[in-house]
Amino acid sequence: MGNLIAKHRSIWGDDPSSLLQSYTVYPGLTGKLDRLKGSTLNRETLYEIVLWKLGRFPEVEDSLIEDLKTVSKLEPKGHMKARDLISRLLRSPGIALPMASTILRFLNPGTFQIIDERAYRVLFPGKPKYPSKPVNASVEYVNTSIEMYFQYLDELHRISSKKLPFEMADRILYQLDILLGNKLDSTNLATHSTRTRRKRRAGQRGR
Repeated sequence: MGNLIAKHRSIWGDDPSSLLQSYTVYPGLTGKLDRLKGSTLNRETLYEIVLWKLGRFPEVEDSLIEDLKTVSKLEPKGHMKARDLISRLLRSPGIALPMASTILRFLNPGTFQIIDERAYRVLFPGKPKYPSKPVNASVEYVNTSIEMYFQYLDELHRISSKKLPFEMADRILYQLDILLGNKLDSTNLATHSTRTRRKRRAGQRGR
């Protein structure tokens, strides 16, 4: 151990623990998990541990969570009234358009549906997919994502019927894309930005 400390003295001097001052991985969640007592473990905390390690933990303000409760009151085709909420979701670390749409869909499936690579491809074959989220969500990214999501919802309403109900359209189109033999793009834009994950997992190697 002494040799290791000496080997990297140019980085940490004589105090390896000094590196903890620059360790900024999910500070709020990390502090919470560091205070965890094994006897209090529950399913929610277990999921938080898993998401912490995967670097996929979303950071959402309490005020936004409270405001999202109003989504359930929106009527079908009233999705444009949620523009501000969607914008706030997209600006939240760890939440890109597919995740934002998933949150909205479970809060109000009659008004919102999940947008992902498979469903989008069936609905808009050959068209460029929605943008991936940059490390710092720009105004352009947010506005473009919202407009594409609204177009997606409008088109879902257009094709929906009793046989293809809007409330289940995302799942039906998702399954259809699988049965059509389509493959997920390894660089598909429906996932969280790789750059975001790398930034948030910086310093996590070896854990």
